Amino acid sequence: MKNKYIRILLVCSLLFQVNSLSAQKVGLVLSGGGARGLAHIGVMKALEENGIPIDYIAGTSAGSIVGCMYAMGLSPNQMDSLVRTEEFYSWATGTIDEDYSYYFRKREENASWINLKFSLDSIIQTTLPTSLVSSVPIDYALMQNTAAVIAAANYNFDSLFIPFRCVAADIENKKTVIFKDGDLGMAVRASSAYPFYFRPVIFDGKILYDGGMYNNFPADVMLADFQPDIIIGINAGGSTMATSETNIISQIRAMMTTPTNFSVICENGILIEPNTDKFGLFDFSNIEGLIAEGYKAAMDQLSRLQFNIQRRVDKDSLKMKRKAFRNNLNPVLVDNVVIEGVNSKQADYIRRVLKPSYSPIPLSRLKASYYQLVADQNVKSIFPTLKYNTVTGFYDMKVRVQREKDLITQFGGSVSSRPISEAFIGLQYNLWHRKAYSFSGNFYFGKLYTSGQGKIRMDSPSSFPYFLEAEITLNQYDFFRSSNAFFTDQKPAYIVKSDQNYGLNFGIPARNKGKVIASAAYFRVADNYYQTSNFLQNDTADKSILKGGTGSLTFERSTLNRKQYANQGTFLNISLRYVNANEYTIPGSTSIDRRLEEDYHDWFQFKIAYENYYKRKGWLKLGFYFEGAASNSPFFANYTSTVLNAPSFNPIQETKTLFLPNFHSHIFAGGGLRNVIMITSNLDLRIEGYVFQPYEELVRTPDLKTQYGEVLSRRFYIGSLGTVFHSPLGPVGAFLNYYDDRKNPFSFLFQIGYLIYNHSALE
Repeated sequence: MKNKYIRILLVCSLLFQVNSLSAQKVGLVLSGGGARGLAHIGVMKALEENGIPIDYIAGTSAGSIVGCMYAMGLSPNQMDSLVRTEEFYSWATGTIDEDYSYYFRKREENASWINLKFSLDSIIQTTLPTSLVSSVPIDYALMQNTAAVIAAANYNFDSLFIPFRCVAADIENKKTVIFKDGDLGMAVRASSAYPFYFRPVIFDGKILYDGGMYNNFPADVMLADFQPDIIIGINAGGSTMATSETNIISQIRAMMTTPTNFSVICENGILIEPNTDKFGLFDFSNIEGLIAEGYKAAMDQLSRLQFNIQRRVDKDSLKMKRKAFRNNLNPVLVDNVVIEGVNSKQADYIRRVLKPSYSPIPLSRLKASYYQLVADQNVKSIFPTLKYNTVTGFYDMKVRVQREKDLITQFGGSVSSRPISEAFIGLQYNLWHRKAYSFSGNFYFGKLYTSGQGKIRMDSPSSFPYFLEAEITLNQYDFFRSSNAFFTDQKPAYIVKSDQNYGLNFGIPARNKGKVIASAAYFRVADNYYQTSNFLQNDTADKSILKGGTGSLTFERSTLNRKQYANQGTFLNISLRYVNANEYTIPGSTSIDRRLEEDYHDWFQFKIAYENYYKRKGWLKLGFYFEGAASNSPFFANYTSTVLNAPSFNPIQETKTLFLPNFHSHIFAGGGLRNVIMITSNLDLRIEGYVFQPYEELVRTPDLKTQYGEVLSRRFYIGSLGTVFHSPLGPVGAFLNYYDDRKNPFSFLFQIGYLIYNHSALE
C-alpha cells in the first residue's frame, strides 16, 4: 500500500512539471458511498456551470454509477432529473414496479412465516440470502440504458463520451479488478455490488463485489490509465462508520474493506468533500439534499478550482458535442437469446418465456417477459447482458440463470388472544422441464380452523401462457370451540361448518397485474348447528348437507405490497359462479320440524371486492374497501342453513373467525375507509370503519325458517382500531373491533401471524 502511494506521488510530480507544456487535462475521481454518492451530481453541476472541464472519470460503487451516466453523455441536469424519478428509486431500493409485478405466477397466499428451501439432488441444506434487496431492477436498468452506448463505443470505455474506468473487488483473490472495456452495464453493476445489499456479479468465473471494499477512491487508476494534468477528487462517503460490538453492519464493513486514504491525490490535485454524514448510507429519500451538498462543496472551492485550472469549456459546444454523441445511438433490437446455468429443457422453457417469437424485438417489449421470468418460482436469480452482433445487426442477449431449489417447506400460522390460534405447515416440490410442474400440500390445525389441501399444477410457457391445476381442499370451522362467549351469546352458539372441494382450475394472465381463472369442481358442504342457544348437553344438532357441482369464472388483479394489512397498492376480485346441488337436512333434537328434507337447487352468484390505498398525505395513507354480492340462491331448509351458505361481508380479518348472521345476505353492498398512519416504515396505526347494506335482510321466522325483510330497511356497522408491526416473520397486531347489533359489540384481538385460510368450496 505504501509503495502504491509513493508511485502516485512520483507520477503527480512529473505531471506537475510538464503541466505547462500542453493543454490541461482534468481527471475526475468519484468515491463510493451508497446514496451519499449522489452528491457527485451536485459537484458535476457546479463544474459545468463554471466551465471546468472533465476529460476523464474513474469511479467506485456509487461513483461508478454517477460517472457512468456522465460518460454516456448525460448532462448533470439530466442526471439530476433521472435520480429523482420513482424509476431510479426502484433501481436503488430493489423495488419491482407494480407494472411489472407478474401476478399470474403468484401462488395462493397462505399463513406461512418462513420458507426453507432444499434440493433433493444434492446434500440437504438451506441457503442464507446474499442480498437484502432485489437486484433485478438495477440489473435490467443498467443493461437497458448502457447497451446502445457501449455498442456505439465498440465496447471500449475510452470511446465513450468521456473516457471512463470503474473498479470492483475480487473477494477470492482479494484484489481490485479494473474495467476499461467490455460490457459497461455489467462493469458498473459489479462495482456497485455492496455486500449483503445487492447480489454479487459473476465475471470470468470470479465473484465480484463493490469496488469500495479494496479501493474506494481509484486515484491510482486515474493516474495509471489517463495521466491527467490535474485530478479533482470527490469523497462523498462521509465519515467512516465506527465499529462497535452492537452494530453487525459496522463489523462486516471493517472485516471486508481496506481503509482509504483520500489525501493522496497529487500535489496539484483538489479534494472536494461534501458534508454527507447526516444522510443514511441507503437512504434515497432526500436526493435533493444530497445533490445540494455536492453543489455547495464544489462552489466553496470554486476559486481554487479556477486558479489551478485555466482551461475552460464552452457550454454550448459541450451541449452540441453531447447531442451529437447521443444521436449516434441506434435502437436496441434483441434477436438471439442464450441461456446459461440450466439444462437444455429448462433453457427451452426460459427462451419461450423471454422471447417466444423468432423476430427481433425491442427491449421495451422484452421487459414484460423478463419480469415474468423473474416471478417464476423455479428461478432463483437471473443476470442479463446484451452484445451487439455485427453479422446480424441486432443484439444477442445472454441470461445467466440460477435455479431455485426444488423442495420448499413452509411453517407459520397465528397466535391469538382468542382461542383461534392455529399452526400451518406447507410442502411443495417443483419439477422443471419444458413445462413446469409443482406438487404442493398444506395443513392448518387449531380450535377454530382445520384444513388440508393438495394441488398439482402445470405451467406452460409460450406466447399464450396458461396453467392447469387439480386440487383437493378440505376445511372445517368450529365456531363452538373458538367462541369465548358460548354461555352468554344469544346467537346460535354451536356451529361446525365443513366443506370439501375436488376441482380443476385453468388460468391465463390478464396482462402483468392480473389473471383469469376458470374452475369446475365437485363439492360437499356439511353444517352441524343448534337452532337455539337453550340446548342441553344430550341434545343433538341439526345437520345440513349440500353437494353437487359448481363452476366459476374469476378475474383477479393485485398490486398490494403485503399479503395481509397492506398499506399500498390495489386489489380487485370479480367472480361469477354457478351452483347445481342437492340439499339434505337431518333435524336435531332442538328443531321444530323433525322431518328429513331433500331438495334440489341451482343458482348464480356474483361477487366483487375492491381495495385501494390511493393517496398519501405525509404519514397518512388514505384507502377504502368495497365488497358486493348478488345471488338468486333460494332459502334452504331453515334459517341457520340459509345464512351459513349466503354470501358474507368480511372487511377485517377477525370477521372470518366469527359467525355474524347480520353480515350475511343474498344481495348486499358494503364498504368503508381503510386509513393507515405510518408511524415508521414497519409500524402502522390502522383506523377502519365500514357500513353493510343488505338489499333485503335475512330474517328468522318463528318456525325457524327464513324470510326477507323490507328492502333497504336496516344496515349494520363494523369499526376497527389497531396497530400492526410488520416483523420479518409476519405481522404483530392489537385491535379493538366493533360489530353492530351484537350483545357484546366490542372485541379485542391480539394476533401474531396471519389469519389466512384455504378457500372454501363456494367462495
